[in-house]
Amino acid sequence: MGSQFVDINGDGHLDYLTATFDGSPHISYGSATGFSKPERVMDAQGQRIVISSFWNYDAEEHQQTGRSMPDGRSVRERCISALAFDWDADGDYDLLLGSYENGSLYRQMNEGTKTEPKFSGVNIPVLAGGEPFALPAKMTAPRLVDWDADGDIDLVAGSFSDTFKQKGIGGGVYLSRNAGEAGRPAFGPLEPLIAPAPKGASELRGPDAGLYADVMDYDRDGDLDLIVGGYSLWTPAPRELSSEEQARAAELGELIDGLVQDEKQARQELKADGFTDEERDQLGAIRKKKKAAEKQLRELVPSPARETYVWFYERL
Repeated sequence: MGSQFVDINGDGHLDYLTATFDGSPHISYGSATGFSKPERVMDAQGQRIVISSFWNYDAEEHQQTGRSMPDGRSVRERCISALAFDWDADGDYDLLLGSYENGSLYRQMNEGTKTEPKFSGVNIPVLAGGEPFALPAKMTAPRLVDWDADGDIDLVAGSFSDTFKQKGIGGGVYLSRNAGEAGRPAFGPLEPLIAPAPKGASELRGPDAGLYADVMDYDRDGDLDLIVGGYSLWTPAPRELSSEEQARAAELGELIDGLVQDEKQARQELKADGFTDEERDQLGAIRKKKKAAEKQLRELVPSPARETYVWFYERL
């Protein structure tokens, strides 16, 4: 989810570094003719880099490992973002790994060279204010920027909350200022740049679920602004229904409940017996009918709405 263009192997061409929900960072190496096919970033032992949770494509299941944690225990966290950063100022790139669960951040040191990286395979927790870096909600993508223009790199990170629930903590954007020096970063406590918005609104407003923040001088006024993509959740206020509308709403509710059961049964039968064109059409017809009934019901009784937008936050 987090991605970066960076010359990680020092050959003069930008590479593309990213991580996905399979729990590992990937890289496409750049060249004069373009980018190579994405491949996993491996550690010095030839193993795929992980935090502790990952998708095993051979076994087709999520698995846990503690091999990359200092104490050998799994923390059940999945790497979904990766950034190259010369943590110790030795001229080569180390890795910052962000976890989806718990919003944690780790560093993995490069024990090789600028042109031949060899990542240690050991994840060291990044501290923020003396405590392990942990967002109030899940991690989306950390960014490395000089937010306060003091010559060092600070951390800005967006967070991801449940995008279907109208209760609980929402997503926000946080800053951790670097008060250290070259080769010895010292990130401070998390400061909310965009505080989590309380859920349960009755109209569209700003983002309150998954917040993906990018940092740039969007208006070219000399300071850094925020471009934030994310969900907005709200439930329109209901109106008073007539007796006929109340009866119709109850009728539609019963119809939808029945169609949900029909869809569930059809899917179970398809899974057990295999798919035929006729069965696919039957399942499609059930879903189409359910969708139409849900639309009619929403016109009478508003249901939770969820939309995605991109917002510009000007820094004043």
